[in-house]
Amino acid sequence: MLCRRRFATQELLRISRDGDGALRTGERGGRGVWICSGSHEAGLHAGIRQGLRGPVSDEEADVIDQARRAWIETTSERRGA
Repeated sequence: MLCRRRFATQELLRISRDGDGALRTGERGGRGVWICSGSHEAGLHAGIRQGLRGPVSDEEADVIDQARRAWIETTSERRGA
């Protein structure tokens, strides 16, 4: 987990790789990491690479960034922020 605090899984975004090596967001299974809305962008990609135990392409990093922004926006709306 990249936020160093405990959260319910509903408050975290899952980034993982399935058995075929495809990147998945929001799904369980495979090798992955959980990130929270407070995860700092500076170390985010390095932490994801470490958690996935492998490289993350620029295209995959873009997908992760888009998923994270959409997830943060949705989470903020649910909390009424």
